[in-house]
Amino acid sequence: MSELSEPHSAAYMGPQRDLFWNPDHVELLGRRFQLARAKSVLDVGSGQGHWGRLIDRVTAPDATTVGVDFEPAWVAEATLQARAAGLGDRFRYQQGSAESLPFADASFDLVTCQTLLIHVRDPSAVIAEMVRVTKPGGLVLAAEPNNRAGVLVETFPSPDSSPETLVRRLAFYLICEHGKIVLGEGDNSVGDRVPGYFAAAGLQAVQTFMSDKTWPLTPPYDGDEQQSIARLLAKDADSGTWLGRSRDDSWRLYRAGGGTATDFDRCWEERMQEAKAVAAAIETRQLHTAGGVIHYIVGGWRTYA
Repeated sequence: MSELSEPHSAAYMGPQRDLFWNPDHVELLGRRFQLARAKSVLDVGSGQGHWGRLIDRVTAPDATTVGVDFEPAWVAEATLQARAAGLGDRFRYQQGSAESLPFADASFDLVTCQTLLIHVRDPSAVIAEMVRVTKPGGLVLAAEPNNRAGVLVETFPSPDSSPETLVRRLAFYLICEHGKIVLGEGDNSVGDRVPGYFAAAGLQAVQTFMSDKTWPLTPPYDGDEQQSIARLLAKDADSGTWLGRSRDDSWRLYRAGGGTATDFDRCWEERMQEAKAVAAAIETRQLHTAGGVIHYIVGGWRTYA
């Protein structure tokens, strides 16, 4: 996988990555995709190993998992976390490129990724590699979002934002997202296109489902989960970032996407005002949100032919 610009989502999200899926929904997906048949698993772009450890609950009891990631720091961290979870005998991690996986053809029963394709220049090339190392009759499984939808989820302390403000917020995001595509750093909303990529790669019986998980906040934000979500939402105000990106990095993407400096300055100031309003509402226990997200899981089977 090509080198990622900061912030890598594994660093930005941290423990929140364990909140993407409800455990009972993962069990349902396990039945739908017959994951209990998988005895050998490859987690591509494994990051800190959250996804691989999660689906291990619904694969074969003796399944082995290999994680591959471009970044050595995540390889080391995932190895430590697997050992801490008592999985060190069945999990191992190594450095490698998603565009050129260091494994023989037809090596794994299940080849999977989570929030990897949003970071790569050519999703089709990565999916082709995933298919290549999947055994005939095996499954390719990708969990990827449509992140632009989240920009319109109401996480603000009041519904007073004008239509013009909402349009500028979405336009700002879309221009940055386009800049990321132009720079070859991935597409944050690739999830909607994954079924088409799978079909083009020759996978059969492609199915798509959606995580039923939301990130709700209800004062007083009791419990570890709501506390974790509250900290993440307040993080931008504390660090002067938006969606985890610094001003300089956001300007780099905005400029690449065709935006002007004048428009960027105005929009950035609005984003910072919003971040501060969210942080203040959390601090005073005034923020309520259902916290909706769009996160797909797409699976397709490699044929025997």
